[in-house]
Amino acid sequence: MAGQLEFQLKAEKRRVALNVTQLVRLVRETLEVHLDECWVVGEISNARVAASNHLYFTLKDARSAISVVMFASSYRRLRFSVNDGMEVVVRGRVSLYEARGTLQFYAEEIEPRGLGALQLAYDQLKRRLSREGLFDAARKRKLPMVPRTIGIVTALGGAALRDMLRVLFDRWPNLRVIIRPATVQGSEAAAAIADAIDDLNADGRAEVIIAGRGGGSLEDLWAFNEETVARAIYRSAIPVVSAVGHEIDYTISDFVADLRAPTPSAAAQIVIPDKVDLCRRLDEIEATLGGAMRSASAGHRRQLTHLKVRVRDPRNLLRQARQRLDDAAGELGDAVLARVRGSRQVIRELAARFRTPQILAREPRLLASRLGMRLAQALAAQATPLRLAVERIGARLNEANLRALIAARRLRVEIVGARLNEAIDAALEKRRMQLGAAGQRLDAVSPLRVLERGYAVVFKAGDGHAVLNAQSVEVGDELNIRLNRGRLTARTTAREA
Repeated sequence: MAGQLEFQLKAEKRRVALNVTQLVRLVRETLEVHLDECWVVGEISNARVAASNHLYFTLKDARSAISVVMFASSYRRLRFSVNDGMEVVVRGRVSLYEARGTLQFYAEEIEPRGLGALQLAYDQLKRRLSREGLFDAARKRKLPMVPRTIGIVTALGGAALRDMLRVLFDRWPNLRVIIRPATVQGSEAAAAIADAIDDLNADGRAEVIIAGRGGGSLEDLWAFNEETVARAIYRSAIPVVSAVGHEIDYTISDFVADLRAPTPSAAAQIVIPDKVDLCRRLDEIEATLGGAMRSASAGHRRQLTHLKVRVRDPRNLLRQARQRLDDAAGELGDAVLARVRGSRQVIRELAARFRTPQILAREPRLLASRLGMRLAQALAAQATPLRLAVERIGARLNEANLRALIAARRLRVEIVGARLNEAIDAALEKRRMQLGAAGQRLDAVSPLRVLERGYAVVFKAGDGHAVLNAQSVEVGDELNIRLNRGRLTARTTAREA
């Protein structure tokens, strides 16, 4: 053997002629008998997938090449894409294709050379989904602050489920949780996880979904690297939190999900706040809001008091106007008298200078007389409107009008103060109603309301854990039963799964 075929043709007494089909079949049978299954190393070229889903390619090295076919049954098991230029190791058998008489290698398994098949498939799928936009940060949604119902997709009996339930109920005891069990490991795990996510979306009660499992190897976590799961997370109308493995484990689901949690327990802490801390924060906000409203009310009252002080008495304004008018009239009279005295002095000087001609002395007297009359008329014309204006203002601003004006201003100030107090009372009442409604909603989802309708909560007496599955209780185990009023202690006598 060792790659060499020996053909021994026994001498015949007479010549035997073979047809082409017989010759090709003889060679094929000889190859299949003498050359068993083997591994071949080479580079892939001319790779193509036929309509029948069979894979055809050429495997070559520096000096030789051989045609290779991988049938659909084997091709479907490949986790990565076969591309030209890849260095691979192929397991299969060599034979002769009778229809064309060509040598052909029938591949059963292909492994990438230098890189594991799972890692190569992971890298290829990650690049392809990234190009399609499944990892875009713009499409990721915010989680609700306080979800009323949380859906969980994981294995029913796993430690990850127990850890998540413990954290969830410690942080919010009356939380509603919908568990959709799914296989998280194996060849059928990806389809099961995708179906579980679709079922929770169809149910519609969950406001956020946690999909995950505990830690393991790359093969153990591979279901969360499948395209089927990535597509289910992408089309989910409910925000999805991926919680797969440990903090160092990254899967395709982590990149597609709306949020990645390093562990299942961390996912439970992320999706629901601590109820005690939230109530404390609400109390602090209420106290801060009340203080701010009281401070604003006090500031408005101080402003009203300041405005009352700044409003002036109109009678003081009238007295000041009258005083300014009297001062102006006095100054005008003094100016007229000074002008008359100056004119008379001019006349006396002219008369003294021109005493002899009596005709010249008469003209200045006439001029002075006319000037005096004009000044008196001008003084009277200016003083009369001012007196009339003062009398009209005085008639308007009598004592009755002043009282009415002051009463109107006081009424306006009181109305503004009453409106401000009403607005403050309405704001406080609105906040009280909001707090009351929030308290009613919290009371509505309380587990005690469920107990009032005839339901009961069963705990194992040994560890105090809630009994969710009959398989977790053994015959003879002691149980504690919590009713609406009181508790009962029972012992298991039979069990039905």
